[in-house]
Amino acid sequence: MKKVIAIFLCLFVVFTTASCIRTNNQTDKETTAVPETVTEKQTASPDFTVPEPETTTLQETTTEPETETTTVETTVPKPAHSDMYIKGVSTDMMVEYFAETVLSAEYSRDSGHKVLVQKWNKPIRYYIHGLNYNSTDVYYITEFFERLNKIEGFPGATRVNFGDKYNLEIKFCTRLELQAKTITVDETCAAFTSFTFNTSTDEIQNGTILYCHDIPKDQRQSVIQEEILNCMGMSDDTVLRTNSVIYQYSNYNTADEIDMTLFAILYSDRIKCGMNRQQCADVIKEIYY
Repeated sequence: MKKVIAIFLCLFVVFTTASCIRTNNQTDKETTAVPETVTEKQTASPDFTVPEPETTTLQETTTEPETETTTVETTVPKPAHSDMYIKGVSTDMMVEYFAETVLSAEYSRDSGHKVLVQKWNKPIRYYIHGLNYNSTDVYYITEFFERLNKIEGFPGATRVNFGDKYNLEIKFCTRLELQAKTITVDETCAAFTSFTFNTSTDEIQNGTILYCHDIPKDQRQSVIQEEILNCMGMSDDTVLRTNSVIYQYSNYNTADEIDMTLFAILYSDRIKCGMNRQQCADVIKEIYY
């Protein structure tokens, strides 16, 4: 029995030792399998700062190729004639007609007085009244102003009623009243026009047109148109154009194409109040050819 126990104890000791050896061997193997971790210790002085690695950012820049712009200059040929041109009426003729009717005055042409361009620059408000005028007279007046209102640059004319403010009086009166207005009107005169203007600017401020109430029926339209043109700045009659409504010796025509073109030139924005003959001629040569 003791032998058995002794043998058992020996076997236990050997088993236990072998078990411990296996355990140790396993541990050694596991230890050698794991590599050592080496930690570098900073040996620099406390004041030394390890610089951070520089970061470089690459920025791509795309340059678009330059586009060359080619400008092609085109020369537009000057037309043979301007829009105002009237066949058979040369530029020199129009300059002369303009000077005769605009840069002169019927009752001062022999006084040596130098007339400059005078015209309306503000809207016209005309009032019709007087003795023995009729609906036909009113029609002649309003219809002609409607034609003038279509001219570019003309400030426009509007009829007003009694009591309204006006700057152009149109009155039908007796011949005695007409003669009383000025000593230059003779007994054969059928109408008379006058206007006041600013002596600094030559702009017409107010106007008056007097018509004899007994003008013959076949002459009334012609006389009405003539005086309106006189009062608008074409202040003198013509002796050069027998077909004109403002012909000096009264053929009793109505306004023709040349009359209306002269009016359009007068109210062109290129013609200014106060211009003299040479200045007007230079402009006319540029707009009428």
